[in-house]
Amino acid sequence: MQPSRRSYSKSFKAQVIQECAQPGASIASIALSHSLNANLVHKWIRVHTHKSAVLQHAFIPLPVPVAAASSHAASSNICVEIQHPRGTVKVNWPTENAAACATFLRDLLR
Repeated sequence: MQPSRRSYSKSFKAQVIQECAQPGASIASIALSHSLNANLVHKWIRVHTHKSAVLQHAFIPLPVPVAAASSHAASSNICVEIQHPRGTVKVNWPTENAAACATFLRDLLR
């Protein structure tokens, strides 16, 4: 008879993944502190990262203030802030190179 597999709640997995995302965190030591195999924790992180990446590829419409839309001097940069489990990515890009910015962001979010 094979031993049954243990199952873990989504909240527990999220807690372990969050601990691993902290700067300087050791996945092996965090896994050990929860009596888990490090390979299992790595799998949870991969699955979580994949799900996050799928969600990040959605189109998000941004409202443009009326004053900014009518003013040519309102902003000469594209400013984007992207949340990631390992930190925040901030991008400032000149508006005259918007196509290059779109290509950069597309590659970054893959």
